[in-house]
Amino acid sequence: MRRFPLILGSRPRAPQLDGRLRTHEIRERFLSYFEDHGHHRLPSASLITRDDPSLLFTVAGMVPLKPYITGEQAPPAPLLVSCQKCFRGQGLLDDIAEVGDDSHHTFFEMLGNWSIGGYFKEGAMTAAWELLTEGYGLDAHRLRPSIYPDDAESERLWREVIGVPAESIARMTDNWWQAGPTGPCGYDSEIYWDWGAPCACGRQDCGPEDECGGDRWVELWNLVFMEFDQDEAGNRAPLPKRTVDTGMGLDRLCAVVQGVRSDYETDLFAGIVASLAERAVSGAETPGRTASLHVLADHVRAATFLIADGVLPGTEARGYVLRRVIRRAAIHGRRIGLGGGLAPSVGAVVAAMGDAYPEIVDNRVLVETTLRAEESAFERTLEAGADRLAALLDSGAGTIPGEEAFRLHDTYGLPIEVTMELATERGVAVDRQGFDAAMAEQRARSKAAHVRVGFEGGPSLPGTVFVGYETLDSAATVVRIGADHPRERLTEGEEDAVILDTSPFYAEAGGQVGDTGELLFDGGRALVLDTTLAGSARVHSTRVVEGSLAVGSTVHAVVDADRRARISRHHSATHFLNQALRETLGAGVVQRGSFVGPRHTTFDFSFGRALTPAELRHIEGRVNQRIRSNLQRQVELMPLPEARATGAIALLDERYSDRVRVVDFGGWSRELCGGTHVTRTGDVGAAIIVSESSIGQGVRRIEMVVGEAAERRWQEASDALQHTARALKAPAADVPARVTALQEQLRATRRELEQTRRTVALPGAGAGTGGLDAPPVDLGGGLRYVLLATDVDGDAVVEIADRLYAERLGGDGVAVAIGMDSFAIKAGTTARDRGLHAGDLASAAAVVMDGKGGGRPDFGRGGIRDPGKREQGMTWIRAELTRLGEGNGS
Repeated sequence: MRRFPLILGSRPRAPQLDGRLRTHEIRERFLSYFEDHGHHRLPSASLITRDDPSLLFTVAGMVPLKPYITGEQAPPAPLLVSCQKCFRGQGLLDDIAEVGDDSHHTFFEMLGNWSIGGYFKEGAMTAAWELLTEGYGLDAHRLRPSIYPDDAESERLWREVIGVPAESIARMTDNWWQAGPTGPCGYDSEIYWDWGAPCACGRQDCGPEDECGGDRWVELWNLVFMEFDQDEAGNRAPLPKRTVDTGMGLDRLCAVVQGVRSDYETDLFAGIVASLAERAVSGAETPGRTASLHVLADHVRAATFLIADGVLPGTEARGYVLRRVIRRAAIHGRRIGLGGGLAPSVGAVVAAMGDAYPEIVDNRVLVETTLRAEESAFERTLEAGADRLAALLDSGAGTIPGEEAFRLHDTYGLPIEVTMELATERGVAVDRQGFDAAMAEQRARSKAAHVRVGFEGGPSLPGTVFVGYETLDSAATVVRIGADHPRERLTEGEEDAVILDTSPFYAEAGGQVGDTGELLFDGGRALVLDTTLAGSARVHSTRVVEGSLAVGSTVHAVVDADRRARISRHHSATHFLNQALRETLGAGVVQRGSFVGPRHTTFDFSFGRALTPAELRHIEGRVNQRIRSNLQRQVELMPLPEARATGAIALLDERYSDRVRVVDFGGWSRELCGGTHVTRTGDVGAAIIVSESSIGQGVRRIEMVVGEAAERRWQEASDALQHTARALKAPAADVPARVTALQEQLRATRRELEQTRRTVALPGAGAGTGGLDAPPVDLGGGLRYVLLATDVDGDAVVEIADRLYAERLGGDGVAVAIGMDSFAIKAGTTARDRGLHAGDLASAAAVVMDGKGGGRPDFGRGGIRDPGKREQGMTWIRAELTRLGEGNGS
């Protein structure tokens, strides 16, 4: 066999054929092998994709390399190698439901090597065969390559160069690769591993080409040879630079090298599975228990990496996928009696993979906190939806309707995948098509108008040199006008996007808003209303107020200095707040986002509860203490690994270049940041925390004002206090006590009024049903309802509904009491047997009255935000109950 050539001066590594290489050795051996053969090692990119709107996650090793392969960006070297973390849980690449067997995963590591215009088929084949047989010591007789049937060149190379017998080369029609109907495409060749006969298909002599679905042949490595560019007519022209793109799953490679049939028996998973098994209720090793342990091990690992990369559970996009993963794992945890939930096994994931991926070490507390919070929320979801799901499963119907599955998702937060899995266990199907239709209808109703900012095709635009760190005004030349279509000039009163060759304007990024200002030119002036990024270009939203601005014009670009200074004060203050939060609440606090403007800043961070007033005072005091210390700002540019090693804080979901900008204030606050900042902490002036609130599960938001905005806040608060003091005719210091006394007096008066109303509406027992003058309505089949509108508030409607139910209906039927600000619904057995769910009815009726509602099958309650819609709400409830009678009456 011809050898893959070593690059001159590299250090060949002798293989250590110890028969039991560990995962970290297998990973490093792959990367080092290709480094020694002239490849540039790339670090793993985030699981969150940045430049591909069609993907939520990095699903393959080549995803971060698309700009290099398409020619949009120059690669750091023509030969590349990486071990890329990947996640598949979206669209066609959704493996969540498949996990549970021996080989499927949602999260995995993809080993890959690329040649962009360098070696091609022979080099890729030679390297792969040499590494597998000599680097990992695999038996060449148990390796079989596959080719496309008419790929004569690949067949010749496998036979003549590698030495594979012709009869051992599988010919398969799916060995053709293309990303879509047009674009790069070409043959590919896969390498299979033979676990040996017999195969689960029952045959002794099956091969990869038989695609028997058995367990004998495992696809190990895929070598893709991109050499054509296909047009819309199907014609194929040679690519300017032929590209090799290979991929091999690390989990599967480890299983083969370590000689185990299941990925979950490798050393990578052994500790994770053990940490779960030891906390599960003891029992026999059944296929079901094994599958649950596999699901838990995979999903805990996947959730750990997703959260560490900045994903949080939610109802849309990436957040919803993570929620599905966590909740499916929680279901399997319940099945095996897992004590303590998912979070205790994060440590096992960190122990197995933390050396290779330090981000999961840094964010371990965040991961554990997030998992606990989501599991707790799911427990409440299951409790709320359990009765409804049980009723559907016990109904005797063979299928749960799509609209009912959607209600479980929308009202109770039960993911469709969990509903389907629980239903399957009971032999009940779920109308997935109907669910998808209901989901599509909801999305169509709620879809907001999308406003595109900037230009299409950012990478192809002329770049802008940014000089705004050093100066706020500079000479520049207009290189393009027009967002959608280029134009030659802007005349007075017109507004469009303008790109300059040089600009002092900061473009919106990292939470900081873009600069504004003006462009001065011969015979005219234009206002810059905003600045954004499109690739390397700075897009200035510009309105000409005098004269005519043309492409090629020389302008004097001037940033609004006062506004920039106010923004910089707020941006620096967010750094101080971040550090103060970490000091006060612990290193588990992780920034989730921010808004930095001239009037205020907001700072979003991960934390599982509301902050106490004492904590907020301490944090605000710490920020102001460091402001008074007047710490000097220092800015350094350095390699990303070096910056992380110095303790600089980085955003979880931010994509950084190889060299990063580190902003340091006196060694106290140190962050990776491309924004604008004050020179010394004292330049901020002072800071006030305005509010602290929840913006989602496990995420808090602090709003803060500094400098002039803080001064205004103090003045407004002082004016309000003085005005209140004058109104109360009391000293300012006595205002809190006086207001408290007035509030108590008001509450007492309201209680007296409520009691009076209740006495009128609810006379004593001796009065029989007096005051409840709402006649029952017969719906047929023994079902009646009564609806009463009253002027009571609060809990009194519940008392009225109870009495209507008992005294007017005799303890069965549907009783509805509608007050001034809320309503209550009580449903008896007959109504529930006919499918009425009081909580669902209350939820829907509340929407009619601009409120919110919910409850149990037998009792529901809702709020009335718009009293003017009470009649509309009552009419809607009557119609729903009438419909129930018409559909189920005798």
